[in-house]
Amino acid sequence: MSPSVSLLIGLRYWRARKDTQFVSFITFFSVAGIALGVAALIVVSSVMNGLEGRLKTRLLGAVPQVLVSESRYLASPDELQQTLAAQPGVVGVTPLVSTEAMLQGEGALSGAQILGVDPDQEAGFSTVSDHLLSGRWQDLQSGQYQILMGARLASRLNLMPGDKVRVISATGAVYGPMGRLPSQRVFTLAGVFELGAEVDGNLAYVHINDAARLTRLGKDRVASMRLYLDDAFKAPSLAAQLQTQLGEEFRVQDWRNDYGQLFSAVKMEKNMMAMLLALIIAIAAFNVVSALVMMVTDKTSDIAILKTMGLSRASVMGVFSVQGMTSTLLGVMIGALAGLALAFNLQGVMAALGIWLLPPGQPLPVILNYGQIGLILAGAMLISYLATLYPAWRASLIQPAEALRYE
Repeated sequence: MSPSVSLLIGLRYWRARKDTQFVSFITFFSVAGIALGVAALIVVSSVMNGLEGRLKTRLLGAVPQVLVSESRYLASPDELQQTLAAQPGVVGVTPLVSTEAMLQGEGALSGAQILGVDPDQEAGFSTVSDHLLSGRWQDLQSGQYQILMGARLASRLNLMPGDKVRVISATGAVYGPMGRLPSQRVFTLAGVFELGAEVDGNLAYVHINDAARLTRLGKDRVASMRLYLDDAFKAPSLAAQLQTQLGEEFRVQDWRNDYGQLFSAVKMEKNMMAMLLALIIAIAAFNVVSALVMMVTDKTSDIAILKTMGLSRASVMGVFSVQGMTSTLLGVMIGALAGLALAFNLQGVMAALGIWLLPPGQPLPVILNYGQIGLILAGAMLISYLATLYPAWRASLIQPAEALRYE
């Protein structure tokens, strides 16, 4: 028989359930379970994408994505800068002098990473310029010893813009009568930035010439080149390529050295959340199995009659697969619409419920990945289709003579 026969009979069975109220009850909960699972997966994956995207944009926009250095300082910085700028995927190359230092404020002491930058070149690429609470990049003037630092770091040191802070660096230390003496300078807090990331508590910017003096690098010398990429997640492959291209005299590092564990943890959390929520769909698929098994039991005589009329085993399986997949399709459509609607209006819904997952003033980031959503919908359909195979196979084994013996 034509496959359209299985489709028509399967749809008719799905609609006509007046005499099977318990089966209808189970079917309703299977549809609701699939819809809930799909909606939850869409919303949670979109929020996790948003949080990862915020980390990627803000954190990796503030710290070096790829760093190229050569011994203590670069011998030919201008030539290297041109070579690096010509690499595919590189949108900017800026000189950098960095050091680990201790910062001493008003009765407090804290460690931090000091990045010495050229503010004129850095302003066009760094995300810090978009998140300054006070001050400007232009405040970092050579010889003025001004410093921009993260909000949490400034709070820890009890500092306000205009206050003095002593920066102590082991890089550039000299030996004196009392032993090894670290290099130190007094800087003035010119401004504060807040990225909403880990770097707010351990990162500070100074002018590149002031950093060179602090570390005793030498006038107009550059310790390394900092690369900005069109996609920060391409940094590992580009770093490996540059290491091969530049040779062993250069050292090429990427952001994974300092922040790789953070992003690995975020990725693992995304995968675990997806797996846990996928279990909702799997449980709903078991309800599809239960409903179909009961339907097969109820329709045993009908199946036997259809088989005597020439309906093949494959067509019988098709009937019940269509019935199960119709419920699944309805659940997936409802879940997709509900998930998209909730994702688009998540901030308003959470505000109405009085739920704040982030500090006030910081909206919950949501990034809809339609390829990922398509994968969720396809996965739900596949799991449910596999769930229909056993009941449909049981139905195809019904023998007309046995089923109709007492009819």
